Amino acid sequence: MITYKATNIKTGRYYIGSAKTYCRYMNRVGNHHVRVSQNPFHVDLQANPLDFRWEILMEDKLGVRTCEYDLLQIHVGDPLCYNKSKTNGAIRGVAQRGYGWEHSEETRTQMSASASRPEAQPIHKKEAQRKCGKALQATKSPCPQCGMMLAPGNMVKHIKGTRCKGNWGKTS
Repeated sequence: MITYKATNIKTGRYYIGSAKTYCRYMNRVGNHHVRVSQNPFHVDLQANPLDFRWEILMEDKLGVRTCEYDLLQIHVGDPLCYNKSKTNGAIRGVAQRGYGWEHSEETRTQMSASASRPEAQPIHKKEAQRKCGKALQATKSPCPQCGMMLAPGNMVKHIKGTRCKGNWGKTS
């Protein structure tokens, strides 16, 4: 787990976060400013990403966010800290959002009820999707290698797979 700090070098404000791997940390460094959000950290980051200095505070192999949690306990409430929550949506020692995070039973019940409402999936929309799928399947074209008639979405899988009887990828 990598715990990091992003500091706005012009204002002195900072954000504390964590990432599961170094690759995810680099992804956040590169993509934090892409998020559309009213969060002051994201707003400032979108205004000028080059104003931020990113640093790794700690790296461990445990896979828990205890370092981030401990830092948030200290820094949340500081006027220069972008973070608003001391727990960052998690309870210490319990899996956080993302890997291992699950909806509560009440939330799952509400989501299920919402999805089963008649207005959630209008009949005309379902019918349009069905017609589109049928039209796409009707536009079959021959495989350039073996001549078999296939829908456009299946062509690449067919050619690269073992079913194509053409000369694709074969050596003589």
